[in-house]
Amino acid sequence: MNLDLWNLFYEVAIAKNISKASEKLHISQPAITKQIKNLETYLNCKLFIRSQKGMFLTSDGKMIFQDIEAGLNAFILAEKKIRDINSLISGTIRLGVSTTLTKTYLMPFIRDFHKKHPKIIFEISTDPTSILKKELKQGKLDFIVAKFPPVMKDDFEYIAIGNMQDILIVNKDYKNLIGEELKLEELLNYPILLQKMPSSSREYIESFCKKHHFKMNQIMEIASSNLLIEFTKIGYGIGVVTKQYVEKELRKKELFELNVTPNIPKRQFGIISLKNNYLSKGAMEFFKFLIKEEQEKLGK
Repeated sequence: MNLDLWNLFYEVAIAKNISKASEKLHISQPAITKQIKNLETYLNCKLFIRSQKGMFLTSDGKMIFQDIEAGLNAFILAEKKIRDINSLISGTIRLGVSTTLTKTYLMPFIRDFHKKHPKIIFEISTDPTSILKKELKQGKLDFIVAKFPPVMKDDFEYIAIGNMQDILIVNKDYKNLIGEELKLEELLNYPILLQKMPSSSREYIESFCKKHHFKMNQIMEIASSNLLIEFTKIGYGIGVVTKQYVEKELRKKELFELNVTPNIPKRQFGIISLKNNYLSKGAMEFFKFLIKEEQEKLGK
């Protein structure tokens, strides 16, 4: 059935007059009359009572009108939602990012974007990067903000928006190491606190040690970077953590950075997305917002 025919029926029912419906639809009155008769024949029922005062719905016509009105309202609502999303009035941005990276890096960007577009909702997943990448492939996320893994995969795109430095930290119990120039291999017999796998940070550190033929003899696995910091505070071992995550503790001298050679190289973090992935208007705007802000910081 032609949807235009249902629209014609709806407009005649609203106007209660073929002449008024003709003016609105820019269709001749005879054509409207013929189409209504065709619809009645198709449905095998009478839809209108015709009188000198106008066109009035029959009981069958009223029943059909209610369903068509509900359908048209659903179309109107769907159109409004799409228009709102495309004009950034509403929408949802689905991000994958670690809890620590959200706190230390992403939160100011979310705050500023929210001020500009207060009705756009952020849905944030904070699983390990390896799990977030699976969710990205499954279409559950728009993109990920994460530290880049040692090996880049061909099905993802990587856009760097900053650098992070992994360091070795201790509490005051390790005063014999604090302030000294140390060789990394000298420390590998101490308990080394690392994030539990899967973890891109853990992969990176192990890849670095393997490259230099270093072996960590006492690995203590901790579930998250926040817990790792807390365990280091109580002297449980030498923690390996991203420096940006412990700046407050370093300033307050609750923890101390060890002076180690070779230094663990800085590594990039940024946006990980699927190649040729479709992004909603809101997600694309936030994507551009992150990149623009970082380029401005770097004076590009």
